[in-house]
Amino acid sequence: MRSLRHSPALLATVALCMLAATQPVDDQYLVHTVKKGESLSLICIDYYGRYTDGMGIAVQHLNPGLKDINLVYVGQKLKLRNPNRKPAPRAPGAALVKDVKATQGVVTFVEGKAYLLGGGNKAKRMLSVNTVVAPGDTLVTGPGGRVELIVNRESVVRMRANTRLAITALRDNAGKKGATSMGFSVGTVWAKVRKLAGKASRFQMQLPTAVAGVHGTVYQASVAADSSAEVKVYTGAVAVEGHSQKGGAAGGAVSEVAGPQEVPGPHEVTMEEWVHIVRAMQKIAIDRDGGASGPESFAKVADEWEKWNEQRDRRIAEMFAREF
Repeated sequence: MRSLRHSPALLATVALCMLAATQPVDDQYLVHTVKKGESLSLICIDYYGRYTDGMGIAVQHLNPGLKDINLVYVGQKLKLRNPNRKPAPRAPGAALVKDVKATQGVVTFVEGKAYLLGGGNKAKRMLSVNTVVAPGDTLVTGPGGRVELIVNRESVVRMRANTRLAITALRDNAGKKGATSMGFSVGTVWAKVRKLAGKASRFQMQLPTAVAGVHGTVYQASVAADSSAEVKVYTGAVAVEGHSQKGGAAGGAVSEVAGPQEVPGPHEVTMEEWVHIVRAMQKIAIDRDGGASGPESFAKVADEWEKWNEQRDRRIAEMFAREF
């Protein structure tokens, strides 16, 4: 993964923040002081680029007082392996190894009720922090629920209450190809996508009647029960593209398609295809039939949801700015 370029002042600020939270123990280990809003998976992604169940077990071995890896608190000190040192195979915490090519989605925050619907015949279950998710999984938040998902240490998606999000594809980080794609059928999501070299979109949000392709962007998307949608861009730009709808499942859900056959019932609807570039502090509305208004400016409303996302984005900005 290519590093970002930043001003000396920004890098100095990030370095001071990390210094305050990290203290070296010796050449092989360090101590991290947990900050507000952090989970074990978020901390591991920051230091090592990824998170696995084995890494959670390794942190427990290094920290005998940590009884539940899903519960860390502000000010707690965690002993971690130095990510810049290669451990001996059987050394304590040997699973804590940096991997910049990991391809994965990890749930780094859960509040209230949230559920995971696995691919295939996997049963619905409660969603907990530190869960690793994959294509085919669907995340659902109930009333009062919130979820944060980090993909490949380059994309962050947060779900508001009463939201349904299907993971359809994860960008191949090792092969440096493809894009992360999520199907979003109802509710509200907030997305922050790291700006990297190149102009190709690495992240796509599939709305019921449009696709939003982004790169180096912070934006919010909402889908109503009737499939009408709105996309609001805070920084960067989003290419919102209408697409033909031919009776497929909404929100990017994947279904098996049989051979050509007569389809009874309501007539097939085909929308006119269009593309709008929505820039910072602009929004676009998409009706249930796929028609779109032109981008227009909007006034920022600092409600509790927006403030919470901006607060968490500051922590994510530290992660994205840190040399890796």
